[in-house]
Amino acid sequence: MGVQVRRLDARMTTVLMSLLIVTMINGGFRGGAIIFSAEAALDPLCGVSNEWFCSPTDFDRSDAQEQVLPYLRVRPKCDPAYYNHGAQIAYIHSSCAHSSTCGDCLTRATQIMRENCPGKDGAQYGTEECCARYEKNKFC
Repeated sequence: MGVQVRRLDARMTTVLMSLLIVTMINGGFRGGAIIFSAEAALDPLCGVSNEWFCSPTDFDRSDAQEQVLPYLRVRPKCDPAYYNHGAQIAYIHSSCAHSSTCGDCLTRATQIMRENCPGKDGAQYGTEECCARYEKNKFC
């Protein structure tokens, strides 16, 4: 599994902000500037910036992933994806920070999932612009 992390995820930002608040309440902070970047953690369902993850298991059908990935580009919010508009095969979720770059970002995200997780019944990818995720089992 390949993981590249460049920014803080939402969980880490929450922990650090909590520690900062407690420190300020207890009088341990005497000024200065603190900057946190949680850019792509804008959607907790997709993980952290510049990461991709794959399920360890494959779909039952060899072309199922190719049926799922186009659904991600239409930006659903935890919707089911269907195999040839018949049987439900996965749950999908995607979101974008900026609508003007969303299509390109989601296209890139689906390409990364296709290349790094071929045939897997679950995958996710997130950047500071967008995130995309699908899984065979309901996750949202």
